[in-house]
Amino acid sequence: GPASIITANNVFAHVDDLIGFTQGVRGLLADKGIFIFEVSYLADVYEKTLFDTIYHEHLSYHSVGPLHQYFTAQGLELIDVTRIATHGGSIRGIAQIANGPRRVSKSVSNLMNLESNLKLDKPHTLKRYSNNIDKLKQQLQVLLYDFKQSGKNIVGYGAPAKATTLLYHFGLGSDMLDFIIDDSPQKQGLYLPGLHIPVLPSSVLYEKNPDYILILAWNFSDPIIKNHLSFSKAGGKFIIPLP
Repeated sequence: GPASIITANNVFAHVDDLIGFTQGVRGLLADKGIFIFEVSYLADVYEKTLFDTIYHEHLSYHSVGPLHQYFTAQGLELIDVTRIATHGGSIRGIAQIANGPRRVSKSVSNLMNLESNLKLDKPHTLKRYSNNIDKLKQQLQVLLYDFKQSGKNIVGYGAPAKATTLLYHFGLGSDMLDFIIDDSPQKQGLYLPGLHIPVLPSSVLYEKNPDYILILAWNFSDPIIKNHLSFSKAGGKFIIPLP
């Protein structure tokens, strides 16, 4: 029968036929049901310069203003939005069938006002965003180049899709990173797409003893650093490129 709750965490942004998907949700929901979804938040992507989350799987980059209008057009109603820390900054939205039993939270209008103040719908905002990415690129290139010039060894940690975006856009390759560590056995023994940097298990860290680790899976920086305190105690240092 009809669903009381439908969830789509880190799925909604991947959908090509978004209208068909949303109509499917509406058709499956009970009259008093709710649709809960999580997506990366454009305000965080902009403010924290999280450009490396922009890649082929993510077809949409969401903010509350357009979502509010979109759900209305599909016979649904956005009733609550919460900012959460996932993936550097996301939102958890809740929608119900239009004119449903729940009141619309002030969180919806509050975030719409925030987006208006940030001018997320203006071209010059996106141009500033592009400039901020270029500044980060220059800073990281200079930092890593100086380390290499002084004879330091640098490796990467994490081989998610975002790593490929970051390294390509920042012009960093095998001349800068000796190898990349990843904790997933499914990635170990393979290579980063295009750049052909080898992906190895974390045990190699303590065999090769690099000087610096560039954390490419930056959203997992805390557990990575915590799991490798012995690397830090031996004098190794971590570099977190984003946010």
